[in-house]
Amino acid sequence: MLPMLQKHTLITAALLASLSLTACGKKKDVFSEPNKQAKPTDSSQTDNTNGEIGGGLPAPGGNGKDATQPAPIPNKGQGQGKNPTTPPPPPPTPTNPQTPANPATPPPVVDTRPAPAPGTHIIPGDYRYNDPSNVTRDNLTKRMTGGVTADGLVYTSSGTDDLLNFLRARNEKVSYDTRRLNLEAAASVQHAKLSVDSMSGDVIITLKVREGNDVKVYNVAGSQGEGAASPVRSVRAGNGERTTGSRALEGTVKCLDLDGGCENVFARLKIGSSPSSAIINVVFRTSAADLYFNLPEQFSDNPEYLILRDYVKNTIRKENTVDRIKSVGLSSFEVVNGRSGFTVVTKGANNELLAFAGPLLAPEAGTGVNIPLTRIAKDQQDSLDLVSLSNSKLNYANWIGEARLVANNGLGQIRIALKMRKRASYAQDQFAVTFMRKIKPLVEINDDNLK
Repeated sequence: MLPMLQKHTLITAALLASLSLTACGKKKDVFSEPNKQAKPTDSSQTDNTNGEIGGGLPAPGGNGKDATQPAPIPNKGQGQGKNPTTPPPPPPTPTNPQTPANPATPPPVVDTRPAPAPGTHIIPGDYRYNDPSNVTRDNLTKRMTGGVTADGLVYTSSGTDDLLNFLRARNEKVSYDTRRLNLEAAASVQHAKLSVDSMSGDVIITLKVREGNDVKVYNVAGSQGEGAASPVRSVRAGNGERTTGSRALEGTVKCLDLDGGCENVFARLKIGSSPSSAIINVVFRTSAADLYFNLPEQFSDNPEYLILRDYVKNTIRKENTVDRIKSVGLSSFEVVNGRSGFTVVTKGANNELLAFAGPLLAPEAGTGVNIPLTRIAKDQQDSLDLVSLSNSKLNYANWIGEARLVANNGLGQIRIALKMRKRASYAQDQFAVTFMRKIKPLVEINDDNLK
């Protein structure tokens, strides 16, 4: 159960910056400043649901600053981690899933980023997962899957640990042919979903894999538990999807939370049969999250927006009413050397559901992007979890005309911009929400714990 949202101070600041509709997020010739040793997270910190009335919203493609946020720290050059072995020829890597490719045209060949040595990219000691100013901070080293889109955006993690770096580096230690097959398999995964039965502990993983001109569905199931990794085997259906792929698929799942929980799960899956089998590594993260709101000081009299604004203000003030957000979650899947995606879900005490999903993309330098998102209630196949809609209301969700990912720091903080639907002669009010995943420490990352 997600913790209750805490009280905070309501701040009045400058007018909301206007949103640009131009695409952004291209690579820049800038690299992050070498980071200092990270300080342990202070477990005594209060998890707040912060908010800002009249806060500044960064324009898509730029690293705009909130009126109350500090200016970014200037960048300095930083070298990349050395690749322990000679890399193979460029494998096919993912394209942006929000822009479907022509089924008859294979995805373009784009180099993956070399795997940095684990532990070489340390988070600055002043970084806090629940500080919303970090979502536009430029001097942070992202945790990247290794997948890159055709236009140079990178797929990222939603965590601060070195898990992806370790798994990418481990893949480079195998033979050339094995590495090539693993990279091709990772690039072919279009989507991954994990669901867990909270009562029985049963696990179902669904993969959507591109095979030629088609996308095939694969399902595996098993039981998760503490300690050693648990086996998973192919099943005919799962997560509302029927298995359509014909290749063999098996593997293991392992809970990685240091406290014995399963918010962070590692799946090691073997697809195909020898000698052409390959390993697909996927990291799933499902966590509670903190919120930070940026609301404009000036707004229209659109009654739908006024209701949503009061809903947010009641949440910020933690008013004793059902018209406030009760729970917040941020989930992600991260295919090593492949795609990654996220889902954010807010559920009100009045059962109003606001949930959005999209790719975890960011520029190599900076955090600003402009990626359209999908509403969960409309396209449930994009959900990473089984979202029960039986007792949910979608009134607020239907009032949202557009949702876009406008910032992603690659460490578990994302900002989405929401635009009201067109209604009569009212202006389409816009506001932003920063989601900050509550980070839990993992077990020691080594071969014994990641078998």
